[in-house]
Amino acid sequence: MLIKKIALSLPLFLFLVYSPTHALEMTSTFRMVNAKNETIASKEVSFQEGETLYDVTKRTFNIKESQGNIISINGIHSIPKKNIHWAVFVNGNFIELGLNEVTLNENDDVVWALKNWDKQEILK
Repeated sequence: MLIKKIALSLPLFLFLVYSPTHALEMTSTFRMVNAKNETIASKEVSFQEGETLYDVTKRTFNIKESQGNIISINGIHSIPKKNIHWAVFVNGNFIELGLNEVTLNENDDVVWALKNWDKQEILK
C-alpha cells in the first residue's frame, strides 16, 4: 500500500520539481548612466532564469524603440546628431549581440549608458 502511494506520488513530485514554470528567480542590478557618466537610476531587478536582457529591460524601464534600437529610456533620448546612443554593458562588457540573444544570470551588473560612438568611448 505504501509503495503504491509512493509510486502514484512520484510523477507529481517530479513534475513539480522539474517543471519549467518553476524557474529560479534571480536578481541583478540595473543602472542608467547619462552622457556625463553620472548614474541617474539604479534598481535591483528580479527576473526568472532564462529571461533575456531585452525582456528584463523592457519590464524595468519605460523604453522607446526605432528600427530595433532603443532610442529612449525613461524619457531620456539618444542624440543621433551627436552620435550619442544607448549602449548596454553586462558585468563591464559591451554587448554587441541582440538584446534577445543575451540571457541574464544571477547578480549580473547591467548598465545602460549614453555613449558617443564616434570617439571609441563605447568600449569604456
